[in-house]
Amino acid sequence: MTTAGPGGSSAFAQRLSLLWTVFLLAGVVLGARLVQLQILESVEYKLAAERNRSQIIYQTAPRGRIYDRNGIPVATSMPAFSLIYMPGRHQDRVDMRPLAEALGKELKQDPNELYDRLQTAVREETAIRLAENLPQQTMFRLSELKTLYPGVDLIVEARRYYPFGRFASHLIGYMGRIDARRWKELKNKGYRPDSRIGRLGIEGIFENELRGRDGGIRMEVDAQGRLKRVLERVEWQPGSNIHLTIDAATQKAADEALRRSKTGRGAVVALDPRTGAILALSSAPDFDPNALLSSDPEVVKKQISQLVELDHAVGGTYQPGSTFKPIVSAAGLEDGRINPSKTVFCPGFFSLGKKVFKCWDHKGHGAVAFLEGIESSCDVYFYTIGLQIGGDQIERYEKLFGLGAKTRVALPGEKAGHLFGPETRASVNRSWYDGDTVNLSIGQGELLVTPMQMAVVASALANRGTIWRPHYTEKIEYNDGRADYVQKPEKMSTIALKPATWDLIQQGMQLVVNGPRGTAHRAITAGLEVRGKTGTAQNPLGDDHSWFIGYANKPGEESQVAVAVLVENGGHSSDVAPPIAHEVFAAAYRLDEKKPGKPALPPALPRPAAPAPAARTL
Repeated sequence: MTTAGPGGSSAFAQRLSLLWTVFLLAGVVLGARLVQLQILESVEYKLAAERNRSQIIYQTAPRGRIYDRNGIPVATSMPAFSLIYMPGRHQDRVDMRPLAEALGKELKQDPNELYDRLQTAVREETAIRLAENLPQQTMFRLSELKTLYPGVDLIVEARRYYPFGRFASHLIGYMGRIDARRWKELKNKGYRPDSRIGRLGIEGIFENELRGRDGGIRMEVDAQGRLKRVLERVEWQPGSNIHLTIDAATQKAADEALRRSKTGRGAVVALDPRTGAILALSSAPDFDPNALLSSDPEVVKKQISQLVELDHAVGGTYQPGSTFKPIVSAAGLEDGRINPSKTVFCPGFFSLGKKVFKCWDHKGHGAVAFLEGIESSCDVYFYTIGLQIGGDQIERYEKLFGLGAKTRVALPGEKAGHLFGPETRASVNRSWYDGDTVNLSIGQGELLVTPMQMAVVASALANRGTIWRPHYTEKIEYNDGRADYVQKPEKMSTIALKPATWDLIQQGMQLVVNGPRGTAHRAITAGLEVRGKTGTAQNPLGDDHSWFIGYANKPGEESQVAVAVLVENGGHSSDVAPPIAHEVFAAAYRLDEKKPGKPALPPALPRPAAPAPAARTL
């Protein structure tokens, strides 16, 4: 029998002490973990457990309404059915391709794209929209699929609706699905992968104001994503309302007249010369924003492929042609460089050295003084006085009337155009010649303007020299308790001309419309005094463009509407642009027989699963 010595007993005691130490440390670790789970992280685990047994079905809040100046809604909300998918627990282990194939057939969508979106829903652990604005027949068929595929359901929510369809479409804009890049930027603000966001125009510019706070229903779901019961209801909050300076009747007349024009391409801008308020802003080709919200993806794709986002009113630049002649007149009359009673003989052409410049009327106008020259838009008269005035003086007046600079209207894509004159040429180390002055005197050459700029010119001619900043917002009714924002007119500058100068220019513009040799007879509007100027702008890429600028007033009253009309490739202007101005004037003063009435309001938005919103926004 063997017994342990003193050394062995000591080693055994050390091993026993170490073992107890290990047990003690393990107990401390387990205790700390238990405290962490039971106390410190209990809330998080409760939330995780809640997420495992529930899903939030988001319901899109109604966007704020957009109204015209008379309170007519031009963008509102109406009820629509949307198809949603709610991923259940362990759904990532299930092949969702059969569901994507079945939904693709019913929705006429690409199954692969649907599959990717279903995977996104699982990855983000959130309900997602698969289709919106569903027709009734499609809704009934999808109701049957609900019994076959857990997680699929239908909800009622707000859908954007444009009562006038193709009405001021470039100004109002449209709604589109948020893309992945934009969603990553905005997800912290409550946007979801399936959110729609304002694009273009007011819908995009005022996205933050128009967007409401979405509501929803927290539902208990089983492991397959089937709805069990309502746990909580979250009220939605509609977006803020925006009131525009646009007049629906004037805008409708501008849109329709432009579409009926010779080419159906161009722009119309109507301003109130007293404030700079935009009464109409039309750009063609236009589009129907309702079609971009269709539940049929093929319709949406077709609309997107045909969509022309360029707003010709602020982003298209053109030579102004003879609409520039009132500015040349101001440059010559103000300091006496031209004598308005002195005649110039027009044989139909003008010789400068070896170069010959033709008049638009090759037969010639004979002897003409200032008023006859502007009435008949005689090019030879303006070639002659242009050389007397000088290119530097004309360029100075270009700037005074706001050309070569943005009008600062709050719209994306506005172009400044291009000045044409000796100073501008010198800035790029190029020389200026008399032939350039001849071209400039009739609005040709390198001078480029936008329809918005020429509407500002027409407004300044109407009010005798005040340049207003164009604006389209009248007020914003905030829905979060803030005081309404009210837009105030902003004066940019004043063109100080002698009363006699304004008198002669306005008299000449009246003869353009009403005189025997006038070029804008088709702008005549019974009951109104109309003054204007036509223009035919050369276009090296095709047919010439047709212009008209002018304004109208009731006898003895100040003008309430000034307009610029541009028809791309319209050719000679007298038969193309003035009739559009006539339609705009008649509508603005309510002289047309067929007045556009208010569109019927959409039905009240049902709220089967959430409390009713504030009545003032619906």
